[in-house]
Amino acid sequence: MYIDTHAHIFRANISSANVVRYVPNYDASCEQYLANLKEFNFSYGVLVQPSFLGFNNSYLLQALKEHSNLRGIVVIDPNNISDLKEKNVCGLRLNLIGKDKPNFDDYKEALEYIKEFNLHIELHKELDKLLFIIDDLAKYNVKIMIDHLARPNKDTFKLLDEFNNYKNLDINFKVSGFYRLDEDLAFSKDVFDKLSDIFDIKHFVYGSDWPHTNYESKINYQKALDDFLKVTNDKAKIILQDNAKELFFI
Repeated sequence: MYIDTHAHIFRANISSANVVRYVPNYDASCEQYLANLKEFNFSYGVLVQPSFLGFNNSYLLQALKEHSNLRGIVVIDPNNISDLKEKNVCGLRLNLIGKDKPNFDDYKEALEYIKEFNLHIELHKELDKLLFIIDDLAKYNVKIMIDHLARPNKDTFKLLDEFNNYKNLDINFKVSGFYRLDEDLAFSKDVFDKLSDIFDIKHFVYGSDWPHTNYESKINYQKALDDFLKVTNDKAKIILQDNAKELFFI
C-alpha cells in the first residue's frame, strides 16, 4: 500500500487568497491526480490546500466526498474551524512562506480540536524562520508535519542540528519538493540524511508535490518518485507504506 501524502488540485486562474505568490493558469483536476495514483500503484493520496486558494477548501472537500481513497489537509480562518471537522480531513496547514509568525492564541479552538481528534498541524516555512514557530507551537502538544524537509538552503543547512532540541515533540517530515531546496538532489539527500539521523525513520512520509507548481517544466510524477528513491535509498519502502497510515487515518 503506497501512500502519496502531498498533492494539490485546483482550477485554472482561480485565487481566493488576499495575497498570492503564484496562480497556475491550468487545471490540476482530481481525475488527473487519481490517474497518477493508479499508474504508479499508490493506494491513497492526500490533497493539501494550496496557498493561492486561501480558506476556500470547497474543491478539495468535494473530492474527499467523492473518493474514499483521498484524505485532506485544509487551510482555515482560525475563527471558523468547520472545514477542519469534515470527514477525511486529517490536518490543518499553515502556509507561512512570505508571512509573519502566527499567533497561536488565535488558533486555540483549532489546536484543541486537533489534539482531541488526533489530527496534525502542517507547517510550510523556510527553516531559519520555522524553528521559531516550532518553539511557539511546542506547548500545545499536537502532532506537527513539516513540509518539504523543512525548506533549508545551503546557507541554513547547519540549522538542521537545532532539531535535536525537539526530539521530545511528535514532529514528522514530508520527503518531498526537492526542487524547492536549491534544485540540487545531492543537497536534498544531505538534508534527508541529517534529519533521519536525528529522528527515527517512522517520522518521514512521501509526497509527490504534484503538480509541482512553479516547477512544472522541470518535474513530473515519475521524476518526483524517482528522485525520492535516490534520496532515501533502502529506507524508501517503509516511508512509502506504513509511516503515513496513522497520520492520515488510513
